[in-house]
Amino acid sequence: MKRNTLWLEVHGSEISRLEAGCAPEGFQVVRPVSRTDRAEHLKLLAEAEYLIVGGVPITGEYLRAAKKLKFIQKWGVGFDNIDIETARELNIPVAIAAGANADAVAELAVGLMLATLRRISFVDRATRQGVWSKASIRPTAFMMKGRTIGLYGIGNIAYAVAKKVQGFEPAEILYYDLRRLPPEEEEALHARYVSPEELFAESDVLSLHVPLNRHTAKAVNAGTLGKMKPGAVLINTARGGLVDEAALVKALRDGVIAGAGLDAFEQEPINKDNPLLAMDNVVLSNHCGNSTIDSVLPITRHVFDNLLRFERGEALPPADVVVAGR
Repeated sequence: MKRNTLWLEVHGSEISRLEAGCAPEGFQVVRPVSRTDRAEHLKLLAEAEYLIVGGVPITGEYLRAAKKLKFIQKWGVGFDNIDIETARELNIPVAIAAGANADAVAELAVGLMLATLRRISFVDRATRQGVWSKASIRPTAFMMKGRTIGLYGIGNIAYAVAKKVQGFEPAEILYYDLRRLPPEEEEALHARYVSPEELFAESDVLSLHVPLNRHTAKAVNAGTLGKMKPGAVLINTARGGLVDEAALVKALRDGVIAGAGLDAFEQEPINKDNPLLAMDNVVLSNHCGNSTIDSVLPITRHVFDNLLRFERGEALPPADVVVAGR
């Protein structure tokens, strides 16, 4: 009898076919028609034994409706859209796919660094409008070479970013995390461990790579932005809740910092009246860090490998375990 596996996300037909081809024997994958239809979701959850989660919020209501649910697997890494406390209360194990999307998100982070420093989006728009802005942008466009790159968090994605930016010959790579890397890893990355205060104050490019939780929510705020260099740029490919957007908008308008490259926002999809949309010193993308054809199969294989391990009673990779269950 096949295990009812609810993939609570809606992907395009081409991507869904690729993902379906990875499903192991014995697992019947079911998908919703709508990404937002609560009634449909609750009906599907009532029969689900396994749950694969994308960006759809998995609330306490959803978890309590899933009476047959054995295991939750995130398609990706960030799990702030899952009610972890209720999962613990109901003894439902939760896992992520640690590292599976690291290179894809790291590439976007580096792309946003370049686009923001070199004002690529602004120049693109100006050129399309017939404005030859070559001379006018020179005072506000910067190279990556010689800049200090700061990484707030040093998980798989930030680790990949550190490796990728070395080729641009930065002046220095700084990082802060609750855990410090072993000396040999710091040496391999040419990275120096600093305090959060030093990270904000010394970075020319500050890239966010921490999970969103009560300790990190709005870590980028008026106070921390005020410690940054006037020519610094902020990059966020993690979670919008890490940034106080009102404070960021003010800092960008007042010249407290020079620019921002953002892939994540407090409200997603971004509100049409969000002032960030009208700012020329901001580069925006739509939380698409892992949205590449190249990353679909590695993430999906990782996800199904974990489902198989759980089904067989085998241990999951320690880095993947969020809620172990009992």
